[in-house]
Order: sequence, then structure tokens, then C-alpha cells
Amino acid sequence: MMRMVDAQLGIPFSIPILGEAFISLNNPSIFTTLDFLAQVRIVSSHSNQLELPIKSPSLRRAVARILWKDGISGRFNITSQVKDPQELDFLATAALLYLATPEIISREIPSIFERMPDKDFITLARALTSLSGGFVICRKGDGPLSLNGHLDARAHIRLNSRGRNVKGSLTRFSSSFPELADPFWHLVGHLALNGGESVQEGDPARMGRLMTLESKLLHCLGLVDARMLRDLSKPSPNYGGKILCTEAMAGVVVLTSPAVPSPPQSNRFSFTQEGIMEIE
Repeated sequence: MMRMVDAQLGIPFSIPILGEAFISLNNPSIFTTLDFLAQVRIVSSHSNQLELPIKSPSLRRAVARILWKDGISGRFNITSQVKDPQELDFLATAALLYLATPEIISREIPSIFERMPDKDFITLARALTSLSGGFVICRKGDGPLSLNGHLDARAHIRLNSRGRNVKGSLTRFSSSFPELADPFWHLVGHLALNGGESVQEGDPARMGRLMTLESKLLHCLGLVDARMLRDLSKPSPNYGGKILCTEAMAGVVVLTSPAVPSPPQSNRFSFTQEGIMEIE
């Protein structure tokens, strides 16, 4: 199927909120959309092939597979004010998946997830979360699952440009403590499962405590230093917070009640249920 596309999309920004540092262990992770829309124009021209503006080879193959299965071909171009290459791949992936039918995406994603490198898994999971809106739980080998629920809270976010590959540290821990590793990773996996319950119960205080616990576990693994943990104290009072510690995204997310203002150098967002929308 070849159809010309020229659409202006509003794509909600999405972030991982629990579990993303442990996806290489086949643990679940939770992603969510925020009330910040990136405006993206997606345009296609005639081609019997698929030409996609995605730099990551594994992401490009994954999106191409879904579009081919849906009978979509063409030369696609994405324009946005966003300049960061990682975020451009996220926006392009989200915009292109918007063109595919949900049934094809649901059928193909589990096997795509299973083989996806961790960094690209996070980008793809973010794109799928932005597609649907709300809170979504993802795991390698499974499809994304939307969570029924909402958190009446604010996310104060400070991102930085230096991501970190955590897989080596997790592997070294497993090698150094073989009898401890399996039960420890099992415990860590339950953080995201409990986070899902927090969303369904609308309990931001519980979610904040889980985020803080995850960050302290990362500190014990040598992935987060004490100074980074101190960053979770601002703004105050807060429910808790987390250190984003992956190749795909790095920074700090702190949860508060809606009344708490954001400190300098942080951006304050609400959680939203809205997914990608077309802009007139």
C-alpha cells in the first residue's frame, strides 16, 4: 500500500519511571507520558522501498518490519525543532508507528522486543508509550501493557546528555555473587510490578518510595554515587525520586504533590493519558 502522508503530529514526551536499568535481565520496566508535546511533521514521497529517517540500525529494522507487514512503503522524512539524535530517533519511531495499525504492532512487537539492544528497547518502549499515552509496562519478549490508572503528582526532571551502559556492572555482580544474584534480580523485578500497582491505585507516595529504593539499589551496585542520591532531596517535600541511569537517558526524576514548585534547572511536568495526536 502506498499512500502519501503529510501530517503534523503532537507527540507527548515519555520517560522510563521504574526498572529501565534492569531490562537486560528480562525484568519489567514502566514508562509514562508527560504533558509536553513535541511537534513533528511527517511527510512521505513515492518509493517502492522503505526509506526511514532513523539512525539506529536495529530501530530502523524494527519499524521497517512493522510497516512492511502493514503494506506501507515510501520515502519518509521527519522535521522537528528537536536536534538531539537520540530524541530524533524516538520522535521518528513514534511518528512512523502512528501510521501502522494497532493489530500489526501488537503482533510484531513481542519478538522485536526480545532481540532489541537495551538502548533501543528503551527508545522503542518510549515511542509505544507515547503512541498510547498513560503508563505502560514493558518487558523483553512481551508486548507493552497499558496500566489503568493515574498519578496526581508532578515530575520534576533534570536530564543530562551522558548516558551510561549498566549491563557490564550487572554482569559483574552476577559473576561475583552467583548465589545472591538470582534472588536479588527477582526482588528488583518486583519493584516495577509494585509500581504498576501504585499506578492502578493512584498512589504517588508509594511510587516515589519505590523509585528511591531503586536508586539506592543502583548505588549499592556502584552505578549511582552518593552525590547523585542527594539530588533526590530537591524539591522538598517530595514523595521520592530516581536516577535515570541508562545509555538511552540519564538524569533525575523527583515526584511531588501538584503544589510544590520546581527548583532551578528542573522542568516540572504532569502525567497525561493522552497519546499522539494530529494537529490541524
